Order: sequence, then structure tokens, then C-alpha cells
Amino acid sequence: MTDRQCDLFLESLLDFGSQYVSAGTQVKRVEDSLIKICKVYGFENIEIYAVTSLIVATIKNDDGKHFTQSVRVTKSGTDLGRSEDLNNLFKYICENKPNVEELNNLIKHPKTTKHKPFIKCFGYAIAAGSFAVFFGGAVYDGLAAAVIGLFIYFMDYHFKLRNINNIVYTFTASFLAGLLAIFCTKIGFGNNLDKVMIGDIMLFIPGLLLVNSIQEMFNKDIVAGLYKFIEALLTAVAIAAGYALSMIMIGGLK
Repeated sequence: MTDRQCDLFLESLLDFGSQYVSAGTQVKRVEDSLIKICKVYGFENIEIYAVTSLIVATIKNDDGKHFTQSVRVTKSGTDLGRSEDLNNLFKYICENKPNVEELNNLIKHPKTTKHKPFIKCFGYAIAAGSFAVFFGGAVYDGLAAAVIGLFIYFMDYHFKLRNINNIVYTFTASFLAGLLAIFCTKIGFGNNLDKVMIGDIMLFIPGLLLVNSIQEMFNKDIVAGLYKFIEALLTAVAIAAGYALSMIMIGGLK
């Protein structure tokens, strides 16, 4: 590759890695994937270092010249659908080895699987309602939790509240969901406030984030693991604070 192609390749590689990390993929897997792509393109001397907020890569071409670039990862979350799309793109790159310009275009304009909003909306409602009943609530408690689950869905995907800091978003959404749960029980739509709240709280619980953080630390990626672990703890505190504030403002449990 020429120097320009090496620079463009490295830029595309880091962009791909940034998307991978943003989707919630483990940093060890991100590093392994980027290294494999480099080997497919003939690079042997490869150094990749990734954490939740930064990726640094160094490669050496056939002339012995080193190229180093870094990218700051500003978005984070858990998006299994997006991760699957990136896995498919990774397989395509490794199997077909597109030229550098095509590789850059594929990563800059990736094909994404479009999920029907109705299915996501239905999933939110079913999950919240089922958890409310599972933890001892009545049918009306499940229905109330399902309705609030729809409200949470609209906050997530239509009000674009996730563009703000995730901890602030979680606190705000928990507070509003708590207010709605209290309102529903006060008008008789739901018998047990605690069961309705539990059903909707389960939509916010960062369980997968916590599990991933522990797995990162077992993979010796201590920095990335601690980052995710602390984020999971702060998210849990934000959930508790949001629901507690709604109860303090309007009223406690029956």
C-alpha cells in the first residue's frame, strides 16, 4: 500500500472499531477483530489498544514505515442489533478483502438492519408487564406497567432523550416513569404501586453492562471493565434516585 492508502486504511479501521465499541462489544473482541482485518490486508506488525473511550492502532507497511492513529469513542451503550450488523460487515471484509477505498465507503456508510418500531414497542410493553406479574403483581398491575413501558419506549426512541448523558437520562426517565406509576395507581389502574414500579424498573436495569464489565476484567482489560462497572453502578443509583424522588414528591407506597 502507498502511504496515503495506509492512512486511509487505518482511518477506516479505527472508525469500524469505534462503531464496534459504541455498540457495547467487548474491547478484547474489538482488538481481535481489528487485528484480523489488518492481517487480511497483509500487515504483520500490528498493535491495537482499545478501551471503552479510546482506540489506538499502529501498523507497519512493507517499507518498514509505521503509521499510528487514534480515535476517541464518545458514544456507549448496548445495541445487540447493531453489533450483529457489524459482525456481518466484519465477515464480509475478511472474506472479500475490498480495496481501501471500498472499505472506507463500507464503513462510513454501513448497511443497517431496520427493525420494525411495532416489535420494539411490543417488547417494552410485554417485558414491563410480565415482570410486574412475575414479582407478585395482579393482572391490572401488569397492564399498568405495560402502558408505562410504552411511555419509556417513546422516551427512548422518539423523544431522543438518549442524546444526553446516559446517567442524566436514566434519572429523568425513572423519575417520569415513577410519576406515571403513582398516577396510574391513584386512579385505580393498578393495585400495587411497588409491583408496577418493579416491572418498569427492569427496563432500566443495566444487567448486561454489569456482566460485561466483570467479563472484561476477567479478560485482563481492567480499565475497560472498571469503566463499565462504575457506569453500571451509577445507572443503578440514578434509577433508585429517580423513583425515590417521584415518591417523595407525590406520595409513598400504599
